[in-house]
Amino acid sequence: MAEILVKRASPIQRLSHWIHMVSFIILALTGLGLYARSFFGLTGLFGGVDMSRTIHHYTGIVFFATTFIIFFQWAQAITARGEDSLVDVVRSYLDHDFHAPAGKLNFGQKMFAWFAFFGGLVMGLTGFAMWFPFVLGRGLQQWMYFLHNAFFVGLMLFILVHLYLGTFGNPGSWRIMVSGTVTKAWAKAHHPKWDAEEV
Repeated sequence: MAEILVKRASPIQRLSHWIHMVSFIILALTGLGLYARSFFGLTGLFGGVDMSRTIHHYTGIVFFATTFIIFFQWAQAITARGEDSLVDVVRSYLDHDFHAPAGKLNFGQKMFAWFAFFGGLVMGLTGFAMWFPFVLGRGLQQWMYFLHNAFFVGLMLFILVHLYLGTFGNPGSWRIMVSGTVTKAWAKAHHPKWDAEEV
């Protein structure tokens, strides 16, 4: 019997997410190559130091823009009042017989979405400040470098967790990025309140 599929993401939402993801990977590779001597070899992948810097700058604009696009695409789900908690979310991952009363996004996903938005905002603003280093004073400019590096580490850690939960941690979640759909069973197990509303 064929599985019942539920639409979870539109084509434009998936495209925005793919562009955002690819731009982050390019920024991570070029940024590490420019930042740390031990990763200097990465600049060779992009044609050297100068080309890496140019690619980093303009890819940063794409990442900054898609940060806002994705936030507004999912704003209703991100800001919706939830009936679940972080404890519910963790319990649902550990106990597959427990279904947290989650809407389209659970509590953990909303937390990640807000961090990704503010993290992308900080990365973009500090990146622009670093691109034009003579606009700010020396002391403030040093803070821009610190915040840029700190939020990169934070975003990298969050994204690794996001990647795991979107693949191996929650089997079937990968379909969202490919076809924009999930199975009815997946929806009921992970987002029962949203599933009920979709019927």
